[in-house]
Formats: sequence, C-alpha cells, structure tokens
Amino acid sequence: MELGTWSDWFKAVSELLAVTVALFLPVFQERKRKRETRLRVNQNIRRLTLDLLANPQRDMQWKTDFHSLQTLLRLYSSLMTDELGEPIVAISEKLLMAVEQKVPDQQTIDHQLAALAKCE
Repeated sequence: MELGTWSDWFKAVSELLAVTVALFLPVFQERKRKRETRLRVNQNIRRLTLDLLANPQRDMQWKTDFHSLQTLLRLYSSLMTDELGEPIVAISEKLLMAVEQKVPDQQTIDHQLAALAKCE
C-alpha cells in the first residue's frame, strides 16, 4: 500500500473513533451519575436504619427518622428502572416492617439492606 492510502485509512479510523466516543460518552456519564446517586441513596438508607435501631421507638427523633426512611425508600424505588423498581418496593416494605417491630429483627434488616445493596 502507498503511504497516502495508509494515512487516509488512519484518518477514517480516527474520525470513526471520535464520532463513536462523542456519541457514547454521554451515555456512559449518565450511567456513572445514576450509579453514584444510587450508592449515596443506599448509604443514607443504611445510616437511617442504623439510627433507628439505636434510638428508642417512642422517641420523637425515631418517628422523624422512620418517616425519612419511608420517603427515601419510595424515592429510591421510583429512581430505579422498571426492571428493578418492583423488587426494591418489596425489599423496602420488608425492611420497614422489620424496623418497625417492637423488637427489630436484626437478621431480616441485615438481609434487606444487603438486597438493596445488590440493586445498585
């Protein structure tokens, strides 16, 4: 092959690569942003759950934290895509019921928190 043909081929491949990166970079950035958001929400769910377990249920702060956890779980399930939204709703309900018991079921809570973490 001639030198000119190689440089034309190289230019064509370079342009194709540049167009491909330009088209798919926003997709990858959006995925990364969503993954980071889910991670932060999941960390807040875990923190609120641990706060609830540390405080007496009759405490006003407990009621406020429980309401915050309910709201955060609803937002989290709506944030997820359709294929994951339904499992998160079920996991959230089980988690809330376990936390709300007079004697919280630590094993169920740990299991549900782990299940939420897998949804990331």
